[in-house]
Parts: sequence; C-alpha cells; structure tokens
Amino acid sequence: MKASTTHSAQHSLQRLGQWLTVMGYRFVTVTPLTHQRVLARPHVPEASDLRDAFGWNRPFPKDQLPPDLSTALLDDGWLQSAPNGLLQSNVRFSSLDGFLFAHSAFPTAQEDAVFFGPDTYRFASFIRHQLRMQPQPESPRIADVGCGAGPGGLVAARAWQAQPNGCEIVLVDINPSALLHAKANAAVAGYPYAQCVQSDLFSEVTGRFDLIVSNPPYLVDDANRTYRHGGGQFGEALSDRILKESLDRLTPTGRLLLYTGSTIVEGRDALRDSVVAYAAAHDCAVHYEELDPDVFGEELEGRAYAKADRIAAVGVVVQRRAA
Repeated sequence: MKASTTHSAQHSLQRLGQWLTVMGYRFVTVTPLTHQRVLARPHVPEASDLRDAFGWNRPFPKDQLPPDLSTALLDDGWLQSAPNGLLQSNVRFSSLDGFLFAHSAFPTAQEDAVFFGPDTYRFASFIRHQLRMQPQPESPRIADVGCGAGPGGLVAARAWQAQPNGCEIVLVDINPSALLHAKANAAVAGYPYAQCVQSDLFSEVTGRFDLIVSNPPYLVDDANRTYRHGGGQFGEALSDRILKESLDRLTPTGRLLLYTGSTIVEGRDALRDSVVAYAAAHDCAVHYEELDPDVFGEELEGRAYAKADRIAAVGVVVQRRAA
C-alpha cells in the first residue's frame, strides 16, 4: 500500500471507529467456531444492525451508514459491494475495556490477518490484574510488542490511568496491516500520539521501557500466518525471543508482562522450566501462572501436537531484582 493510500485508509477506519463509538456500538468477539455457528443461522439482511455489519460481518443495507462515510470506506477497501445492493465489511470492531478495536474480518485466513479474540480478553485481564498490584511510574513509557490491533498497550495505559500526554506508548509489529489498524485504534481510544513502529521485535525500537507487554503468536500454524505461528517445536520460539530481548529494554524497575501459550507434554511444562531458569541466570524475579489450562484444544488433532496433553494459556511477569 502506498503511503498516501495508507494514510487515507487509516483515516477512514478511524472515522468509522469514532462513528461507531458515538452510536454506542458494542460487540464481543468469539472463537472462530462460535462465529461460524452464528453465521449458519437464518438471517434477513434487511434486518441487520451495526453488530451484524461490523461484528458478525454479515451483509447489510447501505442506509446503515452515512453516505459520505460509506463512500470513503468503499474507496479505501474497508467495505465491498455485496449481492442485492448490499454492503459487506472487510473489518470487524470489538469492544474491550471501554475501547473499540478494529481488526480483520471473519474468517482470518490471510497471512497478514490482524487477530482479536478470546485470547485478547484474557490478555487484557492479565494486564489489569498485574498493574493493580504495582505503583504507577510518573510519565510511564509502555511498549506493546507484536501489538496486532494494539489492545495491550492501550489497556495498560488506561489501567495506569495515564493521560494521553502523560505517557509514551510504542506499538510494535512486523506486520504493516497490524500497524494500520493499531494507529486508527489508538486515535479512536484518545491516544493519537501513540507511536507505531514496524519492527522485528526491538530491531527498530530505541530506548528502555517501564512496561513491556506482549501477546505473541504461540501455535504451530501450517500456513505460517504471522498472527498465529510462533515457531519452534510447539510455537514457543517467539515467546522465548521476547523474554530474552526484553530484559535489556527494561528500566531498572521495569517489568515484562508476557501472555502466551505453553504446550504441556506428559505433564511437563517445558516453557515454565525455561523461563524460570533464564530469569534466575539473569538475576530476575519471575512470576508464572496458568490463566487457562486448556485453550485451542482442536490443535491437538494436528501432527505437531500428537504427543501433547493440552495447550495452556499462561501469564509471565519478569522484573529485574532491585540492586
């Protein structure tokens, strides 16, 4: 996408998010299987509401949107024409923590799809819980690494009650499509000056942070989709890189909050063992907990997980010990 086109697309997506906010739009994004089941039910397009249009991605009548907004969204590719004079959205919006987040339409089959789903809600809950237990730095610097639609950094800023000019938010992703969505979402959330940096983890990022949050892909995905494939034997490789590269990017009192997944094999959590050993070797305090013992159970049918007991969602907190 050319720079001028990218700017136009970001602006029209931002306008849509702001308009939906004014209209009181709310939607909780579910698992793909649940979404598929809902779409299989009978539906009359003429009866569509905004949740049908921008949550469930059903076709909807043109009069659901102001004409000038629908024209801009069509021009920028966020809407497409559907049969019988209807429109269909190429983006979804989800509610979280008082924010609206734009992310990829259903189904998320594209290699560069921007993920948002039940894992995102667990990630946000983990951040809120951890930040309630710690004092807020003055003018914190926050990085969301592998930001996707940007929920981690924005939820962290709100949890610390940081004002838009009272903190620095850096949203980092290797995927340009994710950064386009994240920039629009930050503006809709009231943080228009959030920095969006295209980077392989910290390669293009400068400075240290009071808080680094991350919800990286942690599965083995045969299609190698950016938002899903974590690399390594069970998808753990990217989480391991984030842990190791984050430590040198923390301020002396800074913390890493890593929400990821761990594949349990014959009762053993190899990720936990690795994290604890690495933290101890680098004089860091670590807190590791299972947040959900059984996620993505359907993955166990794949060859990569033939010997796995389960996949657990885990939360990891790493902090350098005080000198």
